[in-house]
Amino acid sequence: MIGALRTSTTQLQEFYFQHLGELIAIVKQHIRNHLGPVLALIGDYWEQAREKGSQLQIIIIDLVDTIAAALEGEFKVFLPTLLPPLLSVFEAETTDRRTPVQLRVLKAFATFGLNLEEYLHLVVPVIVRTFERPDAALVVRKAAIETTTALCRRINFADFASRIIHPLSRVLRAGPSELRMAAMKALCALLTQIGSDYAIFIPLINRVRRHFVSQALD
Repeated sequence: MIGALRTSTTQLQEFYFQHLGELIAIVKQHIRNHLGPVLALIGDYWEQAREKGSQLQIIIIDLVDTIAAALEGEFKVFLPTLLPPLLSVFEAETTDRRTPVQLRVLKAFATFGLNLEEYLHLVVPVIVRTFERPDAALVVRKAAIETTTALCRRINFADFASRIIHPLSRVLRAGPSELRMAAMKALCALLTQIGSDYAIFIPLINRVRRHFVSQALD
């Protein structure tokens, strides 16, 4: 299948990548002995997929997501290779064409779950910049906040609480109204996780609360 993919047209490449993902979903952990050629394939076609358009990129991200689900905890060792290209989609230009790819990567991060624990110093800043970025698509900003909430329920975010809570408070105070409920849920998830350590952030949250009360009275 890999040999056929490497000599096929773009349309057939999409077909082969999709069916490779379906095969991995069936065999699950048994794919581990064959992951070398699969990961080499992903690396070889990532840049090509970015140039050809978002659909092939999305299919490749789907394949990575399937590998993560199949390997569960064993997937962590492959993240140093896979994370840089995935994170790079948020550094690119902000266009409607990029939106589906960015949404798909955020969904994959939720699948990676606990595997991301050692790489939060790379992932958290990118996600935070994404939901704070005013020129990003609103649906992507919301998905970034929701991804933060999902990961917070599986990974200890205590060391990153300040780097997340302050940007969330800015979204609550000045961001679009469509993002505020998602931001509140993320803050509640962090409160549940870090417990009494949340106390140092109460004055900040109270200032945001007073801002909303003042707005309502006006």
